Amino acid sequence: MHDPRLPEVEPVPASLRRVVVAGFGPVGRVVAEQLRGAGVEVTIIDMNERTIATQSGLGLRAVLGDASDPAVLTAAGIAEADALILAIPNEDAAVKACGEARKLAPSLFIAARTNFVSRGLLATKAGADHVTIEELVTAEAMRKAVVKHFL
Repeated sequence: MHDPRLPEVEPVPASLRRVVVAGFGPVGRVVAEQLRGAGVEVTIIDMNERTIATQSGLGLRAVLGDASDPAVLTAAGIAEADALILAIPNEDAAVKACGEARKLAPSLFIAARTNFVSRGLLATKAGADHVTIEELVTAEAMRKAVVKHFL
């Protein structure tokens, strides 16, 4: 059953088979669950030992560590992945992870999350193909809420 608080999930193309999701907080968890629900093989990277133990126990491939560390990215299977989703809240680590992942897997699709436009520009320069900038997404959500209220 679809959670009405979440957007409808778009179909996933057959070419998207493996995704690494770094950061298993609220953002990473939703992305990973939606992708897994669509049949995509997901590996998570997180720095919380309990999260890794819990998710591993539930059958999810999970790697403990910092996504900006090339050894951690390698352990997560970045070379075989189609995409990397950087849902980590640490913008500096996300920017660094973009660069490290791009070196390890030049054709990998990298989607990163940043709080501010300035960091989004750095993530793009470091190798991100797509950056979701939270301050812009928040502004758009607030504008939509006001307009919807007055319709």
